[in-house]
Amino acid sequence: VPYQDHFLRKKAGQMNTPEYRKLNPMGRVPTIVDNGKVIFESAAICLYLADKFADRGLAPKIDSPERADYLQWMVWSVGSLECVIARMFTHVSTDEEKQVTHKFVKEQCEILKLALLPVLSKQQYILTSGFSAADIMLAAVLPGAWEYIVEPNPEIKAYMERLMNRPAAIKTKVFEMPVMA
Repeated sequence: VPYQDHFLRKKAGQMNTPEYRKLNPMGRVPTIVDNGKVIFESAAICLYLADKFADRGLAPKIDSPERADYLQWMVWSVGSLECVIARMFTHVSTDEEKQVTHKFVKEQCEILKLALLPVLSKQQYILTSGFSAADIMLAAVLPGAWEYIVEPNPEIKAYMERLMNRPAAIKTKVFEMPVMA
């Protein structure tokens, strides 16, 4: 799928320009423009692209019994996992707030892993059919709580290593920080 990266420098205000705010009113990333259609929110982008390029096999067909599992994990990645992890990066201006927040995140990760471990202990990817856009979403979110949910759980760590070592992940340098000029 052809694409062009556009890295925005938040500290330089590039996500808060009137032009960018027309694309994404919240001034956040990611945002894509596809044939004039603007889409923001990572899960929406993944769902859209997986369906648009259905021939690439990143989403089960709409009538597949596995479609429900796919949708569940796509939503779980942001609705359950990401909202917990995001707590570590907001409202933590004092050491006490950081300590309380990290304790909360660690406790929640113990609960969240109860959903992941049974699946990843018996299969390579989140769906029995193999790699999907749901894995892409999980790969984007799980590193945010690496020390709480990935590192202590060999099945989840092996899963993340598989995702990080996929040729497309290496080619796009998705797990590397971009160099900002």
